[in-house]
Amino acid sequence: MKSVLKSDSFAQKTITRTFPKGFKTSQLNEETLISSSALVIGETKEMVLDGIKINVRNGLITPPFIVDVEHDFPFLKIHFEIEGSSRYTPRNDKSVAVYIPHGHYNFFFLPEVNGRLEYDCTKRKTLEILFTKDYLERVFGQTFKNINAEFGEALEKDMPFLMWKQSKPITSQLHLIIEEIVNCKYKECIKKAYLESKITEILSIFFDCLTHKKKHQEQHVNKDDYLKIIHAESIIQKNIKNPPSILELSHITGINQFKLKQNFKLIFGKPIFTYITELRMEKAKKLITEKGYNITEASYAIGYKNPQHFTAAFKKTHNYLPSKLKNVT
Repeated sequence: MKSVLKSDSFAQKTITRTFPKGFKTSQLNEETLISSSALVIGETKEMVLDGIKINVRNGLITPPFIVDVEHDFPFLKIHFEIEGSSRYTPRNDKSVAVYIPHGHYNFFFLPEVNGRLEYDCTKRKTLEILFTKDYLERVFGQTFKNINAEFGEALEKDMPFLMWKQSKPITSQLHLIIEEIVNCKYKECIKKAYLESKITEILSIFFDCLTHKKKHQEQHVNKDDYLKIIHAESIIQKNIKNPPSILELSHITGINQFKLKQNFKLIFGKPIFTYITELRMEKAKKLITEKGYNITEASYAIGYKNPQHFTAAFKKTHNYLPSKLKNVT
């Protein structure tokens, strides 16, 4: 299996990467690729599991950044644009255009990849997960093809499939899983098992979305309101400790409270208050596991005046007490 990337922005102009057929490997293979040219500065952590390839990218680029890309293997991919954006334009009828803006994600199948990638941002941080049909069958069995007629037919007939025509914003639930993958500290076989479990968790979420896709498609938010909700979510992200009230969000974004609450739930799958709570619990978990905060410090850091209230909220969100985190670090 081979991937070929060509760009005048690369110091060597052409980058060729080869991988074992089907990403087959008995152990976790890791490699860090460093870029330090005038137009690209950063690194890509590449991990190959058995049937999976994970790319964690973090770096700076000078736009417009254009890459011609070609893969000689079918392409099942989950792509999270944590920061930045990407646009793929195909040159054949075996793939489809894919645009993923800042803070969004998508899931797609491209039988043949031959096209152009464009990046119009200066900073990019992404998580990209590639996997094979064989991997899906091994983990989920043949029945996974039946969860959605369009998806099943695409895999059977090698037709391109895009889960959503408009990429979706990364939810708090997915943000948490992304952070767990990106910041995984385990080594070798333990890390391999851990990453596989997290990817299975993401796929389970996506397959559930596919199962109910028709229902979701019946609910529509116009473009202007969609952008206002995305703006509201970004404000929440930046003010986790002291989040604005729904009335304040309504005034800032220019959308009335009813539409704000209704459309936020349509786009992010949960009410604003629940979303804020999950974001706070995610941040607290990171402070405890990565920064060594105790429960009281973590609760104050995310805006709780009473650690007992924080503990109750954490348990309701994660189904275990925050004290358990100290036992796994």
